[in-house]
Amino acid sequence: MTRTLQAVLLFLLLLAPGIVPAAEGDAPPDRGAPSPLITELSVESADGQYSASFRLESAFDDEILGHIESGLETEFDYRIEVIRRRRFWLDEHILRRRVLASTRYDSLSRQYSLVLKVDGEVERSSTTDKAEEMHRWMTEIRGIVLGPVSGFAPPGDFTVRVKSDLQTRFVLLFIPWVRDTPWARIPLAPGSPDAHVPGT
Repeated sequence: MTRTLQAVLLFLLLLAPGIVPAAEGDAPPDRGAPSPLITELSVESADGQYSASFRLESAFDDEILGHIESGLETEFDYRIEVIRRRRFWLDEHILRRRVLASTRYDSLSRQYSLVLKVDGEVERSSTTDKAEEMHRWMTEIRGIVLGPVSGFAPPGDFTVRVKSDLQTRFVLLFIPWVRDTPWARIPLAPGSPDAHVPGT
C-alpha cells in the first residue's frame, strides 16, 4: 500500500511540475537506476555455529555518496531472520538479528571510520582512507552468527532470509521514498548451494 501511494504521488508530481517548486538535490529518484538488492546470501557451519554472509548490490548513488563525503554518518540497516516452516500453520520466527554497517568521513584526516553493530553491540570497527574499502565494509557482510547448529534441527525445516532497509529519501521535501530491498532467502540445510530468491 505504501509503495502504491508513493508511485501515485510521484506520478502526479511529474504531471504537474509547476505546482510545487523542487528544491536543489530534491529530484525524484532515477527510475532507470538499478534497485538495491541482496545477493550472494550463504549460510555456513563452523565450530558448531551457523553464520550468514551476504552482499548488498546497487546501494551507492550520488545522493548517498554526497552524504558520506559531507562528513555525515551514514548507516546501512540489515535484517536477518531465521524462520521455521510449519505445515498447515503460520511460519515461526526463531531468530532475528539487526546489523548496522556505518561510516563517517573525516575530511581533515581523509579517513573513513567504520563500525559494524549486531543487535546494538559493536561487532568490529576499523578505519581506512580508501573509498573502495569503505564500500566493501558497508555492503559485504560476513560471518554473522545465527546460533548453534544443534538449535536448528532438523535444518531442512528452517529458512534464513535477509533484507536491507536503506535510509528513506524525501521527494519534494515531504514525500517519503522507501528504498528497502526484497527479502533474499536460502534454506538452512547441509550442503545447500548459495541462493538468492527475492520475495516480499
